[in-house]
Amino acid sequence: MESERYIEATIDGVTYKFPEELHYSKDGLWVSVNGQIGRVGVGDYLYRCISPGLSFIEAHPPGTEVRQGEAMGSFELVKAEVPIPSPVTGIIEEINDDLMSNLWLLDSDPYGEGWLAFFRLSDFASDRRDLMDADAYRAMLEMTVKPSLADER
Repeated sequence: MESERYIEATIDGVTYKFPEELHYSKDGLWVSVNGQIGRVGVGDYLYRCISPGLSFIEAHPPGTEVRQGEAMGSFELVKAEVPIPSPVTGIIEEINDDLMSNLWLLDSDPYGEGWLAFFRLSDFASDRRDLMDADAYRAMLEMTVKPSLADER
């Protein structure tokens, strides 16, 4: 995704960028909306948190209907399976097969080629109430992550 406007946050010496035009879930997923179609992906902060143990991503197949907050798939970590909570309600239209076979896309282009799924949105106006803009997402991370990192030192 080519974006010229980002919100940045530096957490534990690492700078993360959040494109302003996206919507973010508290779980670290992003949503891009074009009419009734939503593109969902994994933000770079979430990716860096799970990447040391990430071995596989499994997404529910096209045609699967999910509600906001329900699992749309899972991250397979070395010793655990972690559900991926859907940031939107709708029907999965397409999954990114390239991502499923090349997890490196999350590291190299999390907001572009590293997208996870396309959805036919059911009620984005309602879903949007539980999503944040880039600035609110950055503020949430800084409030929740930095104190816990300071506690660990």
